[in-house]
Amino acid sequence: MKRRIYTDTSVIGGCLDVEFEDASRQLLTMFKTGEAILLLSDLTLLELQGAPASVRDVLEEVPEAHREYVELTEEAALLAQRYIDAGVIGAAQRVDAQHIAVATMSRVEVLVS
Repeated sequence: MKRRIYTDTSVIGGCLDVEFEDASRQLLTMFKTGEAILLLSDLTLLELQGAPASVRDVLEEVPEAHREYVELTEEAALLAQRYIDAGVIGAAQRVDAQHIAVATMSRVEVLVS
């Protein structure tokens, strides 16, 4: 079974950042070849809407067949709030908590950011 990897916007943008380009591109190649499945959430897709076209274009390099889409469900939103309430993640990082909760509820093996 292929590894399912939840990926947030920073990794996609990292493909165009000198500091993170090598690692981000290696991961992108795994998605492009189908070695791993790219999990994208509605949160990530919303964040990408505000990104430059060059960043959005990076995502288009990954075939649809190697992508899986997940959503911030009510259950995931409640889990994110529990992370914040427990002090695991600060309230200012609510979106990060939501990404982690979506990945958790989707039972991914790896979350990259």
